[in-house]
Amino acid sequence: MNNPQKKPKSLQDILQQRQQSGFVGREEQVSLFRQNLDLSLEDSRRQFLFNVWGQGGVGKSTLLRQFRKMAESAKMVAAHTDDSEKSVPEAMGRLAEQLEQQNHKLPQFTERYKVYRQKRQELESDPEAPQGFSAFVGKTVAKTGVLLARRVPVGGAVFDFIDEDAVASQAGEWASYVAKKLTNKDEVRLIQEPVEMLTPLFLQDISKLAEKSGVALFFDTYECTEDFLDNWLREILEGRYGEVPLNILVIIAGRQELDKNHWAPYEGLMIRFPLEPFTEEEAQQYLTRKGIIDSRVIEVILRLSGRLPLLVATLAAGSPNDPSQVGDPSGTAVERFLKWIDDPKRRQLALDAAIPRCLNRDVLAKLREEDEADDLFNWLKEMPFIEERTDGWAYHEVVKTQMLRHKRLCSPQSWADLHGKLGEYYDTLQHNLQLDEENKHGDPTWQSHALNVLYHSLCQTPQKSLPIALNEFLPAFKNQRSFALCWAETMVQAGKNGDNAEVQRWGEQLVNGFNAYEEKRYEVAVEMFTALLEYSEIQFQWRSIAFSWRGYTYRLMERYEVALKNFDCAIELNPKSDWAIAGRAYTYCSMKCYEEALKDFNRAIELNPKYDWAIANRGDIYRLMQRYEEALKDYDRAIELNPKYDWAIALRGYTYCLMEHYEEALKDLNGAIELNPKLDWAIAHRGLTYRLMQRYEEALKDYDRAIELNPKLDWAIAGRGQTYRLMERYEEALKDYQDLRNWHNWYQCIR
Repeated sequence: MNNPQKKPKSLQDILQQRQQSGFVGREEQVSLFRQNLDLSLEDSRRQFLFNVWGQGGVGKSTLLRQFRKMAESAKMVAAHTDDSEKSVPEAMGRLAEQLEQQNHKLPQFTERYKVYRQKRQELESDPEAPQGFSAFVGKTVAKTGVLLARRVPVGGAVFDFIDEDAVASQAGEWASYVAKKLTNKDEVRLIQEPVEMLTPLFLQDISKLAEKSGVALFFDTYECTEDFLDNWLREILEGRYGEVPLNILVIIAGRQELDKNHWAPYEGLMIRFPLEPFTEEEAQQYLTRKGIIDSRVIEVILRLSGRLPLLVATLAAGSPNDPSQVGDPSGTAVERFLKWIDDPKRRQLALDAAIPRCLNRDVLAKLREEDEADDLFNWLKEMPFIEERTDGWAYHEVVKTQMLRHKRLCSPQSWADLHGKLGEYYDTLQHNLQLDEENKHGDPTWQSHALNVLYHSLCQTPQKSLPIALNEFLPAFKNQRSFALCWAETMVQAGKNGDNAEVQRWGEQLVNGFNAYEEKRYEVAVEMFTALLEYSEIQFQWRSIAFSWRGYTYRLMERYEVALKNFDCAIELNPKSDWAIAGRAYTYCSMKCYEEALKDFNRAIELNPKYDWAIANRGDIYRLMQRYEEALKDYDRAIELNPKYDWAIALRGYTYCLMEHYEEALKDLNGAIELNPKLDWAIAHRGLTYRLMQRYEEALKDYDRAIELNPKLDWAIAGRGQTYRLMERYEEALKDYQDLRNWHNWYQCIR
């Protein structure tokens, strides 16, 4: 449908509209966007994509807000997202939430997204989540994992440089973990492939909405979200998730231009809008529209602002009519920003309101009297350096950094007092949730309040608060690693804004250590845990966690003796830590010290009789010791506690195979593979079972499937070769044997 913009009725209306516009120098962009709205959907000149790009402060977000107003005037429904969202599902969720606030529901998507968020939260808060899981929850972890590897940024670096084979293997581990924890097949797939599952529902709902009204979707601060949004948006356009309605506009704004190679197929649908600082003529024109005509005032504003639109608008907002009202060119940038605010109360507020991480009316009421909050907040929202975000309002980074520095240097006591007030406010909100210790780390609202408490306490009293911050990082790392990363990043932010090098250094070390652990750069992760253990103010119960994690890391490095020493220290500090005891048991198992492993697993299970992971692993030790009956009892017990425990079900099936109970083996292996179709080693074990039953064709199918999922699964290649040999297909057998990298695995498959 066509959505022509409602035209002003007179020349005076047009004049007023242009005088009120902040888009001097942007007339071309505004005009093109308006003209595009006037075109019919089938018009060959109609564009569907807009790319706004340029440096910080050049006016990208402001232009997007103007575009949104124009779209809404043309009877389109609009929603936007920015860098507050960290994954594709979160971005879709934010857009759906905004549309629902305008009484435009996306029913199919919203229903499934609620389930996704609930299950994701449960999994993220599980301390048994496999390594790397928290960094990738929200991404597609099914298929081979290689596709995921090419799309996911880790620690600021693109994951292209990580071993794709390792990622493919780990993707199977994540998929296995999800299948073990969830009972519903649809929910398993929803968590394993959230983008694949949610995007078609999102598009279907958007299409129904577009039948009644055009839809404009805005993606701001794209430089922060491009890593996960860019490929997704292009896949939508190419039709991977279903048909895209014609009556839709996508507007993308970031510091960099959209990659011309990646977006080449869509150039015919796109207009690119590069934004530069004002030319001198454009800046003068803007100032004239603001009623500033004194050449001396204009000269000062142009010199101080560098013609950056944000700064031009800020310095012009008070309509100064004398150079002295703009400020001394040798003064600080902040003093120049505030010079034009005559009201001392508002002037002080503009400075103080830079302190919160995010602004809303309630936060502002903590900085000023309650009865003044509404008026002051309404005034502040209109300032040119304030941006509306998905989670509230915030100062533009160009201004915020200078405001904070000015406040901290000019009034250290006021700086500390305001941070103290805000810290107490968020602490109260946090406690009002009344969440128990077990559930709080997984609650998004609690997390948000906790991060604000952390930030303001570190800014107010860094020396006192740093030990608390480091202590609380450790249980966060154990209980929900994604929250631990946010904790460390908040420490970095507090260190920078508070100009405290020690806080910033610690935050950066925690961020780097966290990312190193997820990326299997274990030496760097060990350095982080070592630094925490060497910090004298880490409390003993948290030292136990640090020792345990360092022990787990050393085990992954196959430095088993050092790992054991770390687990010993952890257990000495906390003799009832079933998690540390089980970790030591698993290390003994890796060393083939089965008796010691059994002793520790027995102890861990005695402390926690419902510890299904420890019970299943004890069963695996019995299997390795060829004590099959005892192994079966433990597998039975673990599966009774967790009926969807595919790993335990598959190993019970393999144990039956070793006992030559082939029918029971097939039943369990079928069940495990049904729960997790990507469980390559279980598929290969079923192939082995078929081969031992002389059902060679079925064996070959399973070996082929397992090898397709994991081309490095050497023992499956050997098993397939042995199957070919038994079928007297010698050429194919020889080819498989020649392809083997680890010849010792060949013998594992010969019985």
